[in-house]
Amino acid sequence: MNAVLFDFDGTIINTNDLIREGLNSFAERYRGYRLLDSEHKALVGKTLEDQMKYINPTKWQLMCNHFKIWYKHHHNSKTCAFPGMLMLIKTLHEGGVRMSIVSNNSTASLEMGLEHLGIADYFEYVITRDDVSETKPSPEGISKVMELMNLQNHEVIYVGDTAGDIHAAKNAGISNAIVSWSSIGPDSMMLLQPDYVLKSPSHLLDIIGEKTAGVA
Repeated sequence: MNAVLFDFDGTIINTNDLIREGLNSFAERYRGYRLLDSEHKALVGKTLEDQMKYINPTKWQLMCNHFKIWYKHHHNSKTCAFPGMLMLIKTLHEGGVRMSIVSNNSTASLEMGLEHLGIADYFEYVITRDDVSETKPSPEGISKVMELMNLQNHEVIYVGDTAGDIHAAKNAGISNAIVSWSSIGPDSMMLLQPDYVLKSPSHLLDIIGEKTAGVA
């Protein structure tokens, strides 16, 4: 195993509070009340368009435009990398492990996050919803970046935080790991039957070492 594909939001960068605050604000404005916790969990990993359609199916296009402005205004002050993730990425890079990102977010939003964290140069490719016809759980994005990187299935693991991430990796036929800091909760995590649950970012180094050695 010599390559890692990452999701971004909720996996590398903690945008959970930012997105939750934004969705609640727009739900209050466009439907009159906040989202329930169960609704937030159901919307994790969905595209902005799907999230806005859920809140108000008649005004979602206007809402998307307004949300992008709101998100950009609040992004840098309300987001940061999950503890240990920046060190993990640097360690993988120094160890010669190749990395790319496959995200359901837009290119503009993802580039904003990469710049904010200062890690854009560590990733060979960044595949977003703008680059595919079907977002996760479709394997299209993963398959596309694997082709670009000339990777075989046994060489790569996909790391994410949502059901869509795990299903996409399984649909692509590659190893998968869900981060323990996922906002979907431990019960939902276990129902997905992921190959691995990352207890911490550094746990991925152990998994790669075992897979490379042919132990796992």
